[in-house]
Amino acid sequence: MAEELHISSIVVHVRPEAAAGAAQSIAAMRGAEVHQQLAGGKLIVTLETASTDDIMQHIERINELPGVVTTALVYHHWESVSEAESEADHEAHPPQVSQS
Repeated sequence: MAEELHISSIVVHVRPEAAAGAAQSIAAMRGAEVHQQLAGGKLIVTLETASTDDIMQHIERINELPGVVTTALVYHHWESVSEAESEADHEAHPPQVSQS
């Protein structure tokens, strides 16, 4: 079975007074990145994982953090690692167009 790359985004609802601590704890998780902390205790987070199970484990760990009320999965995309690497290589080295 080919290795997979799963990219997902989640919104984490946190009590406002616990938002900074939760954001710090989430940012320390492997494959997690906190992109924005909104007023009222919402955190915008992306996850890069190897499987759907890994996404669910991250969400469970986040839900156990002090002050976290709930986590909502907003987006999920997956592809094989070889496809992702091929796309990244193509973006880094686009084909040259010759002009005659």
